[in-house]
Amino acid sequence: MRKYIFLFVTLLALSSCNDDFLERPPLDTLTNDNFWQNEAHLRSAANSLYSALSGKDLLNMFESMGETAPWAITTAYRTIGGGNYSTDIAQVNNIWVRAYYNIGRCNYFLNNYRRASTVTEAVRERYAAEALFFRAYDYWLLTTLFGDVPYITGELNVYSPDVFRGRDAKAAIIDSIAADLERSYKNLPAFIQPASAEFGRISQGAALTLLSRIYLYNERWNEAADAARRAMNLGYSLYTTGNKANDYRNLFNFTGRASRVGSNRETILAYVYNFDLGEDARTSHNLSRELWVPNDYSRFTPTKRMIETWLTADGKVWNPASVSTYEEVFENRDPRMKQSVLPPNTAWEGRKDGNPNNTNSAVFTYPKFSNDKDGCMTYSGYYLYKYVEPSKVGQVSQDDNDIIYFRYAEVLLNYAEARERAGALTQATLDSTINLLRDRVGMVPMQLSALPAGSDIRKEIRRERTVELFFEGHRYPDLIRWREAEVLGEDLLGVNRRWLDPAKLPAGILNTLKWKNVGGDQYLIIESGRTFNPAKHYLLSLPFTQMQRNPNLRPNNPGWD
Repeated sequence: MRKYIFLFVTLLALSSCNDDFLERPPLDTLTNDNFWQNEAHLRSAANSLYSALSGKDLLNMFESMGETAPWAITTAYRTIGGGNYSTDIAQVNNIWVRAYYNIGRCNYFLNNYRRASTVTEAVRERYAAEALFFRAYDYWLLTTLFGDVPYITGELNVYSPDVFRGRDAKAAIIDSIAADLERSYKNLPAFIQPASAEFGRISQGAALTLLSRIYLYNERWNEAADAARRAMNLGYSLYTTGNKANDYRNLFNFTGRASRVGSNRETILAYVYNFDLGEDARTSHNLSRELWVPNDYSRFTPTKRMIETWLTADGKVWNPASVSTYEEVFENRDPRMKQSVLPPNTAWEGRKDGNPNNTNSAVFTYPKFSNDKDGCMTYSGYYLYKYVEPSKVGQVSQDDNDIIYFRYAEVLLNYAEARERAGALTQATLDSTINLLRDRVGMVPMQLSALPAGSDIRKEIRRERTVELFFEGHRYPDLIRWREAEVLGEDLLGVNRRWLDPAKLPAGILNTLKWKNVGGDQYLIIESGRTFNPAKHYLLSLPFTQMQRNPNLRPNNPGWD
């Protein structure tokens, strides 16, 4: 399998090199001329397209560009989210190049797959449907970040006139990729059984979830609701064992991972890893260790804004003034909070915590603010719990937990939001969407007649999305499409100093930290000096390198020239 994937990438790179004077290859050597012969070739070529999902890279990008759980120290993505970057920042160029590289591979596949004449049309179109999905996925990413971009469906090589193509209107691109997804949907299996050999491949559920997301991002409410409704009829359901205290968290660790657990019918598409394979075939990531790294700092850190987003257990807006201790922050809250952010007195693998009186390093009691390489420190005062597989924290890059791209919860949220924006939301809609999510964890249902004081239904639907999809790579694009991204210009803050007991921390440690006064309280400063200009930052700058190479991309997005 790996041989064919490698070959496909090589063929893509060399597809334009067909000079007649070159020596003919041996008859037993695969080339572009004889590759597209059978289903094994098609499948191998299609397999290579799955790298577009890029493991946990999308999570890394959009969470660090957001403000609820960013990378703990400054990274290129966090710099972008904080607004203080120039047109020549390399990471923006990397996003662009990677997307078009993936698009080029999809186009190459779509321009060649019909050459497999001995393969049935149904089989050919199934693999073509996967290529259409991935091309739509990358154009969704590009249009979300940059707006108008070149829309290219031909092969990309040095001889292609599309190399110097100007930008196409975002609305037209959305129409095209929506049509591609409708075609893709018709040729895909409706549902792929979890824990099966095929799990991780594209299904009708994945195509419709992406379609509903694209329509939602582009304010086409009725179409978004329709795509979500069709996905809701495919046999998916929320993962639950009846354990309201743990089911939500277990969805993101080994207990519930769909690649190994057949009862998980919630995960629609995940990047599947397997460290148990032979040395040359194993795949893994390092997320669990990054969140609780035992001899350094936690790579992602929940912020004040996120801590304050979770409601109380009875559905009211949480008031920070109502608590006086770190432990109380976690009490009487939406149960998803304790399943997302590590609460005190919980088993953990981060070695020593910040409490010098804690003699049991297997239990977390208090945050650690010193990076003495003997335990996991936090820059915010909080640790993530979601996505941590404790058994993998002590191992470097051996985590093979699934990274979820689409799950049924998003479908339900997409449907609820689209119906609200279309002016068609009812209590029955809430009961069949958001309240299913709440019931899984034992949270009080959302009632149109009893919303939190001072709030409204649109705000509460957005809160629900923020809470349910926390740390899954949705935050930054949600803020952008909601036109609420001005919050990205605010300081990143962490725990309230008033809640911390000096007796449970090393002497004087709190005086070494930087604090900001907010409403008479002091909050830990993670990052200051951020900015967000609404006239400029709702779209990224086009990469400077690309504008140099292709002047037809200009003018740049507003505010960047």
